[in-house]
Amino acid sequence: MTPYERIGGETAARAVIDDFFLRAQADDRLADVYGPAISAGGRAFVSVALDAGRADGHDDVEPALAWLLELGLGDDELDLIIGHLAAALEARGVDDDIIAEVADQAEALRDAALISDPEDEDDEDEEEAAA
Repeated sequence: MTPYERIGGETAARAVIDDFFLRAQADDRLADVYGPAISAGGRAFVSVALDAGRADGHDDVEPALAWLLELGLGDDELDLIIGHLAAALEARGVDDDIIAEVADQAEALRDAALISDPEDEDDEDEEEAAA
């Protein structure tokens, strides 16, 4: 079962997501990431993190990766996001193992975005040509 299913499905996930966005929007350190309006990519990121391990894939993976690439989140920002998501899950009484799984999925999404960044590939090509 996915974390989404284990926390109680749609109703519980919506409550977690709403709480998370309130926390993220109230954090001045994330003002450039989560402004007054939550982007579709930002929602996709949280959706994929909560629904990790779906056997049929996830429609929101591409928008989540595109959002991460567009923002170019640093480690500190991602840590803040994961911290707010963990706090929202904890406030709903979600088990620590599930919170850890969601955090791992958020990290994996960021890693996937970094791997697929075409600008990084261009930088690597330029470095190789200069060597």
